Amino acid sequence: MIRFFLYIVFLLLPALSFGQEEIDSVITIRRSKFFTDIQGRRGGISCLQGVQTDFYIKYKSPFLRALPVEYLYTPEGLVLHFGRSGKLYRMEDRGDSLLYFVRMDRTVNYNYNIGSYLFYSQGNIFELGGYGFWKSNGLLRQFNYTDKEWDIAPTNKEVHLPLVASARYGVWSDTSGQFVYVPYQIMINDGLLAADNGIVINPISCRLNVKKREWEELGVLTDEALSLFKSANWSCFPSERGFFLGFTKGIYYLDFLSNRISFSSDPGQIQTLLRLLSNTHNYYHSGWVYSFNSATYKYDSTRLDPKRFVPTGNAIWRKPFPYNVLAGMALVGLVLGGLIYYRYRKGKKVATPSFSVPVVSVHPFTETEQSLLQLLLSRSEKGLTANITDINYVLGVKDKSPGMQKKVRSDVMNNLNEKYAFVTHQKEPLVQSIRSESDKRYFEYLINAACRETLKQLLK
Repeated sequence: MIRFFLYIVFLLLPALSFGQEEIDSVITIRRSKFFTDIQGRRGGISCLQGVQTDFYIKYKSPFLRALPVEYLYTPEGLVLHFGRSGKLYRMEDRGDSLLYFVRMDRTVNYNYNIGSYLFYSQGNIFELGGYGFWKSNGLLRQFNYTDKEWDIAPTNKEVHLPLVASARYGVWSDTSGQFVYVPYQIMINDGLLAADNGIVINPISCRLNVKKREWEELGVLTDEALSLFKSANWSCFPSERGFFLGFTKGIYYLDFLSNRISFSSDPGQIQTLLRLLSNTHNYYHSGWVYSFNSATYKYDSTRLDPKRFVPTGNAIWRKPFPYNVLAGMALVGLVLGGLIYYRYRKGKKVATPSFSVPVVSVHPFTETEQSLLQLLLSRSEKGLTANITDINYVLGVKDKSPGMQKKVRSDVMNNLNEKYAFVTHQKEPLVQSIRSESDKRYFEYLINAACRETLKQLLK
């Protein structure tokens, strides 16, 4: 009996010790005006992402050491969040040389929310989306102050974040906390065997009404905006109206409230901002970028005035073509025409004119996409396919690495199918792929026979 009891205890000890992993209840950092000043700015500050925790935060838990750190402004106090864990700490200023962060949560589950977006709205802390267990998700979670855990906050649909677990500049929330903007979505499912590697891009821009828990579609992300989001080569600063996206050639300002893009090419400003990024937390507020270097403890700032940016003439998203409105107008016209015909048909000879339906040429594709579609269409009409060598040449990536070629091909094919489905309202995929007869490791591509006539109209 004793041997049996010891055997049971031996089996349970690892589980018990895992569940009782010690997480610091209070952690400290050396006082800096960077953190105390944030609390006095009274709103208009987005979540601050930045460096790993090793540099300046004092704690005992080895678990926390591996996690990235972000700070969230709330009227009740500055909140520290350890990324992908859901663990929250609120700052207390006790007037000495340290700043104290006291744990708020009793979170158990973690690693389902890598790359999530943290924001504050109407007295509550929310977390949107993330990646974990081989899939991304678009779920909204709300911190429960009573239970000190995270609850699901049901919405009318699931909206995934762009650039999950990589860049941090995919989502923006307004200063009032009423709305959260997601310019486009990337849906990841690493459990699928698919030609697109389980990654699907949805170009529909969405906005969440946080109070109503409802997502609405704003339009389709423009090619110009998508290119900026994908290729921004250093961090950006969320502002009161949108994003500053940084490039070595200049800075783009994406204003979500007016739906327009502006640009500044001030070389001195670009270099200054680049120097502020190393080992720093940073945020934008009222025309200034504030930064804190965790290695040197240097607190710095530089002016970044949106009034100095020049509009490019491009929008972030565009409204879809109002086919439903045109259909309604056509229906009203038919009804009125029928009434007139019925009223005057007696005693009159009605000459029936011949009507021709105007063909509206829609050009949703870029020049490169049109060249690729012309190649695929000509091959498909001859009963042939296009191999990856032909496609790489048209896309201009024949000299790139195989990995880069595969990614570009996948992105372009997904874009073609999504644009075609959006313009034609058809579920049939425009571009199809089949295994190569000569080498089963590779795909060859062709135009869906059911879509060829419609595609010819679009390419005119």
